[in-house]
Amino acid sequence: MTGSTIDTENAAGNRRPCTLAKDKRTVKVQAANGQPINPCHPARARQLKREKRAVRVCRHPFTIRLRAEHQTEAMQHLYFEDQTP
Repeated sequence: MTGSTIDTENAAGNRRPCTLAKDKRTVKVQAANGQPINPCHPARARQLKREKRAVRVCRHPFTIRLRAEHQTEAMQHLYFEDQTP
C-alpha cells in the first residue's frame, strides 16, 4: 500500500475540533469597565438582557457587558447559581 495512512475524513477537514463546538455554547461576558470575565450560558445571558442588567456589545462572537448600576447583582446572579451543586 502506498501513500499516507491519514484518515480521509480528518484530512479533508470534515471534523471540527471539540473546542469549536464548546465555544458556540458560551457567551462572553465583560464587566462594566470592559474587562473580560468568565463566560456564561446563552440562557443566562438572555435572562440578564431581559432584566436590563446587561447589554449586547458584539454579535460575533456574542458578547454582553454588565451594566454598572447592576454589576454586583448580576455577578452574584451569574456565579451564585453556578456554585450550587
